Amino acid sequence: MNGASYQIKNHDNFNSAFAIKKVDGGKAVEQPNATILVVEDEDVLVDILEYNLHRQGYRVLTATDGLEACRVIGREKPDLILLDIMLPLLNGWEICRMIRLHSDRSIATTPIIILSALGTDEDRLKGYDLGANMYLPKPYNMREVLLQTNQLLEQRWIQEQLEGIQQLFNLQDQWQQALFHELRNQLTVISGMAEYICGNSNTKDKHVNQFNQQISNSSQYLSSLAENYLLVRQIEDGRELPSTEPFDLEVLLHELRDIFSQRMSNKTNQLQLRHEKIGPVHQHQIGLKIVLSSLIENALKYSDPETPLTLSVELHKNAQLIFRVKNKGVDIPLEEQDRIFEKFYRGKGVKGGGSGLGLYFSQTLAQAMGGKLILESSKNGHTCFALILPHS
Repeated sequence: MNGASYQIKNHDNFNSAFAIKKVDGGKAVEQPNATILVVEDEDVLVDILEYNLHRQGYRVLTATDGLEACRVIGREKPDLILLDIMLPLLNGWEICRMIRLHSDRSIATTPIIILSALGTDEDRLKGYDLGANMYLPKPYNMREVLLQTNQLLEQRWIQEQLEGIQQLFNLQDQWQQALFHELRNQLTVISGMAEYICGNSNTKDKHVNQFNQQISNSSQYLSSLAENYLLVRQIEDGRELPSTEPFDLEVLLHELRDIFSQRMSNKTNQLQLRHEKIGPVHQHQIGLKIVLSSLIENALKYSDPETPLTLSVELHKNAQLIFRVKNKGVDIPLEEQDRIFEKFYRGKGVKGGGSGLGLYFSQTLAQAMGGKLILESSKNGHTCFALILPHS
């Protein structure tokens, strides 16, 4: 090689892409230090590249053969790779190909600059065809290597920020669509019943009572949905639940029974409580009420109208409260049981309205309260959800 072409020079006038301060909404944002992997089997070139990259503030990893490079890439996930082609054990062409075909997107999209003594047009085109972002033949100019490194890292950082913003917009759009769908359905019910009452002066009292009850139920549902949404969004934003105070669990359980008994007109379809004397519970009372209400609501929706629902509570010996909501109705298919807690997921055989948020809300709140929500069983027409919370 021509030593002069690789002379180490002072490049302090360059700024690493991951040290430049970006202006975002009037605020200076400093990007994190980038990690660069140098894959090169010539020790002199490794030393020169490592020295110059360190001076720009980069974290530098090195590999002297192809297999070692693959191990480092999988373990460290570098932000950019400087890749030689003629390497022991596994050449750079194969490394480049494997990176672009990797199942992990963060690895598959890693910027690659090929630094190779193979400098023909055919070699360069092959490099680009395999996914290299830049192909610099040896002897290369260190200034150009640093400039291209800086630009590619900056482009990747900007792309990641844009993707994050897009994901946020997509998520917000999904939330809004689901919520507006539910609000619209319930408001349609409320509006229809109200119009019927107003337009029929001869309506019998029992019908008026039924319609009034429906309006009340729908209004309560809208209020509950809004409360759930605000609380879960608070958790998703990384904020903790408000502080808790001890409360009487038995009072909360009977309150739930009273609320849902109004919706169960069939005498056999009642909410049965089974619990032992537990005493004061130190948990988030609103969060617990939301989760249990959601589970009862879900059970009521899919229950046989001729069978009761059961809400039971037991204090386990390892200081855990276990709430179980059981109903008899339709089994949850085995292939769907791993997905029922996903946001917006609704079973393939589910009919009627629904946002696919109820169980997601419940699981999120359960985890925020230090516990978990599981589908304990669903077979032979019997389904049981278990909410497990710490008891202090």
